[in-house]
Amino acid sequence: VKEKTVRNQIKSKVGRYYSEDTIKSDIQSILGLNSFENVEVAVDTATWRVTFQVKEKPYIRNINFKGNKKISTGKLKEEIPLKEKEFFDNAKLEESKTKILSLYADKGYADAKLEVYPTIDENTNQMTISFLITEGNRIVIGSINLEGVKAFKPKKILKLMKTKPKKVFKEETLQTDLKEIEKFYKNNGYIQVKVGEPQISYNPQRTLMNISIPIDEGPKYKIGQITFSGNTVYTEQELRKALTVKPGQIYHDEDFQETRQALVELYSDKGYLHSQIEPEFNPHPDTGIMDINFSITEGPIVYLGKLYVDGLTSTKEFVIRREVTLKEGDVFAAPKIRRSLEKIYNLGFIDSVEPEIQPTDKPEVMDLVLNIAEGKPGVLSAGAGYSSIDQLVGTLQLQHINLFGRAERLNLLWEFGARKQNYEIDWTEPWFLNRPMSLGLGLFNTERVRDYGSVLSAYTEGRKGASVRVGPRLSDYLSLLFSYTYEEVHVFNVDQAVNAGIPAGQPLNVTETNDVSSSILGQVIWDTRDNIFDPSRGNRQSLSTQLSGGPFGGNINFVKPIAQSSWFFPSFWKFVFTLNGTFGMIQNFGSSTDVPIYERFYVGGAETIRGYQYREIGPANGGKMMLVFNAEYKFPIVQEKKRTILQGAFFFDLGNAWTSANDFSWEIGEAENKLHAGVGFGIRFTTPVFPLRLDWGYGLNHKPGEEQSQFYFTIGNIF
Repeated sequence: VKEKTVRNQIKSKVGRYYSEDTIKSDIQSILGLNSFENVEVAVDTATWRVTFQVKEKPYIRNINFKGNKKISTGKLKEEIPLKEKEFFDNAKLEESKTKILSLYADKGYADAKLEVYPTIDENTNQMTISFLITEGNRIVIGSINLEGVKAFKPKKILKLMKTKPKKVFKEETLQTDLKEIEKFYKNNGYIQVKVGEPQISYNPQRTLMNISIPIDEGPKYKIGQITFSGNTVYTEQELRKALTVKPGQIYHDEDFQETRQALVELYSDKGYLHSQIEPEFNPHPDTGIMDINFSITEGPIVYLGKLYVDGLTSTKEFVIRREVTLKEGDVFAAPKIRRSLEKIYNLGFIDSVEPEIQPTDKPEVMDLVLNIAEGKPGVLSAGAGYSSIDQLVGTLQLQHINLFGRAERLNLLWEFGARKQNYEIDWTEPWFLNRPMSLGLGLFNTERVRDYGSVLSAYTEGRKGASVRVGPRLSDYLSLLFSYTYEEVHVFNVDQAVNAGIPAGQPLNVTETNDVSSSILGQVIWDTRDNIFDPSRGNRQSLSTQLSGGPFGGNINFVKPIAQSSWFFPSFWKFVFTLNGTFGMIQNFGSSTDVPIYERFYVGGAETIRGYQYREIGPANGGKMMLVFNAEYKFPIVQEKKRTILQGAFFFDLGNAWTSANDFSWEIGEAENKLHAGVGFGIRFTTPVFPLRLDWGYGLNHKPGEEQSQFYFTIGNIF
């Protein structure tokens, strides 16, 4: 070790005051290099000269292995913490010995012996370490005997175990198996089961291990009376509603623990965080009945003392605090904590939130610490995609969902291709003037070539304008949205063949226009979803009405109400079943003799009924009434940091659009006015910043000659 390296570790310097505490600290710093066995200090009080006398640890030159045949020298050197060309460390030597024996035990050589022979060259202080290994015989499990098993076939119990004949014995695996056996019995009514200590024996050659496991099953019990004691906050009837087990059922330990936890959560909902729910079992072996009494110690109501937010790097602390429903001094109610965590996750740029409850000097007051891990709030993406609507389209997008650390959202989008040019700028402030009310501004300029039948360029539709929106939130679940949009709509390059009905047999009736639309939209939203980006439970209901023209100007007059209902149901593990229904109508009024073609409803494609081309279902020139149903069954494929990143989905879609209510039909079929259905599957890349969908749909009600299936690659969720 170079002298400079040691000097860099000490704080004692020439010209500084001598300090015993500093000297002691310096000794520990030098030892912290892990290069020295001993450090002593000599002090000349006449000159105050300080000398650090150090003794280096031996330097490991070589590590040798002898007697190893079943495990290579390279593998052993790789696995042990002791390394060549490092200073010797006795603790690492002991760890290495344990590791070597463990490696052999994993391969069945539980009788392996190990001897260590270190030699030191006194002149160079370099060490050679030799490991002498006696491998012995390989031992595998010969048999497993279950003693006392009467209620079940032994094979049923053995299937629960990962310890099996002909496999290498592992103590930790056997201990896990014993717990699994006990759990199995307790989940089948044998609450008093006792799984004893396994007895192990060997054959004379010590190559086979025989394991005998004693099991005292005890009686099988059904649940008898369930009573409660000590409860004052809840009535017995209210407590019974929380039970998931009922009298007469065979005792199932996991279900019982869920019931106990449900009672704990019931008290937590009202702030009784110190409540204790202790079951008292009263068995009747002669009848096989187990009466259970829940002894309840309610404790005091707990209030929130201080709220702390830790872990933020770029986000302002008030952004997190304003999402917390629970305020300092409030009753520490568990539902408010859960909802607060959901709201924080719904910001989109938070990877994890870990709540930590800390006691104070008052038992009725608890502090709450929110440990936050931030994610990536923005992304710059460029790519290309293909769809049956726009064919090849390039995309350049800059999106930030935590602008300036204030949770503001900014989206810049440019889509370009032979059939589509689109520019969008959108900004949203979620808490305008520090109130629960969003403010948003948007600019857009889109030009898209529309097709009709075999005519790929039936007409071109251009739309440019601006919008402003305000969204007051009345509660955690209820919100309103008001928006005003001004846009200029230009329909041009009309191919007159489509008006003659040449490609599809039905005239499109589209004319070149230069329209101005000035509209307001009002929307009521009820949203109880746990996660707005990837919901697993809850629902979202919305009712909106758009009014264009009339007192707001422009030459386009229509009213357009739309109702949407989405439901999310958790299934087993993290599978989620989702249902969605959308109904819309549009009606012209005033000087407008009809609804413009570009404002009508079009069904078919990635956003409505998959398995069909865009706008393939219903009237060619769009409908004035629309009804769509969607069902999806989603399941996780890849998860990261408790979030699903990639998921799969099976889906079923059903719907149509009609010119008027008189054309509506509940029948499913190929006819234009009948409901059309599609099925398929897809994958979702579920990120808050850039959600992607890749779906394959198969249409069930195509006419002869139409394409039966379609692929879709889109941004955003269908509902």
